[in-house]
Amino acid sequence: MQRQKKIWTIIMIILAGYICFGIFSWIVRKNGMVYPHGSFLFFPVDQYMDFFNVNQMVTGLRPYVDYYSTYPPLILAIAYLFSLMADYKTYIPYEIVYTTEGKISFILFIGMFTAIIFVFLCIIFLREKELFKHKILIPPVVWILIFTAPYVWMLDRGNYLLVAIVCYLFFAYYYDKNDTAAAIFLGLAAAIKIYPLLIFFIFFLDKKWKPLLIACGTVFITSALTLIMFKGGYIQNIKEIICALFAFGGGYTNEVPNVYFSVGLSSILRLPFVLWNNLIVPENVHVMRIYFVVGSALALWTLWNVWREKLAWKRVMAMTALMVFLIPNSYDYNLTFLFPAIVLFLIADKSEKKSVDIIYLVLNGLLMIPKAYYYMLAPHGIGIQIVINAALLLGMILYYNIGDNSTRVKRKLLKTNS
Repeated sequence: MQRQKKIWTIIMIILAGYICFGIFSWIVRKNGMVYPHGSFLFFPVDQYMDFFNVNQMVTGLRPYVDYYSTYPPLILAIAYLFSLMADYKTYIPYEIVYTTEGKISFILFIGMFTAIIFVFLCIIFLREKELFKHKILIPPVVWILIFTAPYVWMLDRGNYLLVAIVCYLFFAYYYDKNDTAAAIFLGLAAAIKIYPLLIFFIFFLDKKWKPLLIACGTVFITSALTLIMFKGGYIQNIKEIICALFAFGGGYTNEVPNVYFSVGLSSILRLPFVLWNNLIVPENVHVMRIYFVVGSALALWTLWNVWREKLAWKRVMAMTALMVFLIPNSYDYNLTFLFPAIVLFLIADKSEKKSVDIIYLVLNGLLMIPKAYYYMLAPHGIGIQIVINAALLLGMILYYNIGDNSTRVKRKLLKTNS
């Protein structure tokens, strides 16, 4: 499929998804139904609170020993800069969100990093010759590609994942073009949100040892340097980070936060028990053991095929889908990690099989739109979108491993002939 057709196809899917959900939302509200019906966003009382809670957490420079934070030190150092813009020592986050200083800091955070994404994507599209006949179309297309449902959900939460997405976008673009730049940005993304550590396997599978070392070094150096600024003792802070990460990976004691607004494997495994066993997973059902076995199998299978993959955009997309699906308690905003992979896909040369492009366009397009048409447990925010998003992610992973093998086979033949 031609690149222009790929772009306009996914734009139409995103717009159609918003229009359909907008009509649905208007109808249910017209009939007197209240939140969460007609909304795909998190609980309104907690709007933007990821931003303000993290800022409050770092105010005293004791985020690990006092709050048991799971955030890496680099992003907490960035959060500390934003925390200086409001009085977190006097007021609580739920009060600061209504202050002028709080609003300015939040708008600055969202505006600055969204602008970086917007400008960089415009530059990419301008560099690609014959991608747009009329350059005036680039800004609106870029805005639509950026402001997908997962992105809006992330902004509604005010999550610092936004910074990682910026770095991940730079990594995706420079991957297979400038390995040093790609490695640095991937390292920064991992130093901000940890999960992209899985993507390091791309360099390992390609036997690109220098970029791999650069990525690892970037994580280590940035984390080590920023950790110095926090109080409580260097070694103690490291211990607290490790303990907090293991605790978060195992899930919350209350099963609802392990499932609501989620897209990943660990949540979909818990969902049947939450729905039909009074929000309780039986003690004899070891969900995380099942998660480990299934997740390991999917990871090894995908890594094997990515190792034989010829196309860069497919490597990034397959690995990213796997990462998002395997993140423990993976919430809706993690789907924004797919945005850079989608950009790579859209600007890549046309595939030999049009059907392959269509399937990836549909899968990615559907992941980028609102799907909260029915809530099984409305008070807990548990809706049908959990099942749909998990199914779409798993479908993409399975399709890549089973149905999309032409580029892998050709690479194998080329190696044999050489």
